[in-house]
Amino acid sequence: MKRPLTTSFSAPPPTQAASPEPATSTATTAATTAASWRDVAPFAAALIATLEGIETGPKAGPAMRAHRSAMRRQGAAAAALGGSEALEAVLHQVAEADAARAAQRLALIREAWTGLPGAGA
Repeated sequence: MKRPLTTSFSAPPPTQAASPEPATSTATTAATTAASWRDVAPFAAALIATLEGIETGPKAGPAMRAHRSAMRRQGAAAAALGGSEALEAVLHQVAEADAARAAQRLALIREAWTGLPGAGA
């Protein structure tokens, strides 16, 4: 016996299509576009893991290039999420994670983020 087709590849009828809700205020839209600490926490966690790999592994060669590339990708994703505010929030979280190593870690991140939009100089 053949099963009936349960997947429709056509668009839903216009009566079933959901209409986008209008924004109620500018404060609501500003709150949704600004990156919160929860939004940038995955980027900070990925950077911390990468930095721990740098601290325990080789400091030159292909491994270091891969680490820099990973840090740059995380920075680009954070910048796409919330611009310079998101990047600053990520840096703040990384600095708070280990105050003893914060200066060295932030220097590595800023070096990897050179040239990213919103990263400053």
